[in-house]
Amino acid sequence: MNNAGTRPRDAGGARRGPGRPPNLEPSAAFLARREQIVDTAIAVFSERGFDQGTLDDVALSLGTSRGSLYHYVPSKAHLLFMIFDRAITTTLDRMAELSRDEDPVSRLEGLIAQQVRVIAENQSMFLVFFGDRPALEERYEVGIRTKERRLLRYLIEAVVDVQGVGRLPPGDPRLVAQAILGMTSWFHKWFEPGRDDPDEYARICQTLILG
Repeated sequence: MNNAGTRPRDAGGARRGPGRPPNLEPSAAFLARREQIVDTAIAVFSERGFDQGTLDDVALSLGTSRGSLYHYVPSKAHLLFMIFDRAITTTLDRMAELSRDEDPVSRLEGLIAQQVRVIAENQSMFLVFFGDRPALEERYEVGIRTKERRLLRYLIEAVVDVQGVGRLPPGDPRLVAQAILGMTSWFHKWFEPGRDDPDEYARICQTLILG
């Protein structure tokens, strides 16, 4: 039963003044802390795997308690989804910018290079993305697959345009796009920073694909 003499509390537990609306948007501090938790989870899961890495491990690395994590993430499964969503969204954002290039060959070259760079720059995140895909719950798979289809669409459209100017041989654009994704994604399994140059590998991919 509502006690008319008790003021409601906001998300932080403090009492709100009369008539002040609740805080609907998370604060900058909240978002920054949640991103820090995702960063730490990437490090833990890339080293130990999702099945072996625990929320206790994440909390220990952050110098906090497991219970405090639940203020920012509802579950370990959702934390894995946040890693996946960051990976695919980062890639999509870069592809969206490059898709504005009106020159077909230049656009495809850019898409190839960015795919290599984004994985080289975030190798641990993509180790989790590719290695722990079976652990992603189906309720989260739907959203990730939707974004993956958008990513593939950018490549398919670029392939069609490059085929149109004769710089790629005829063939199913979807299969060509999938081949490009394979070449520019799975190198994360052998890539060693300091030994391997991502820009050089991107140039090799561009040459093999475009001639």
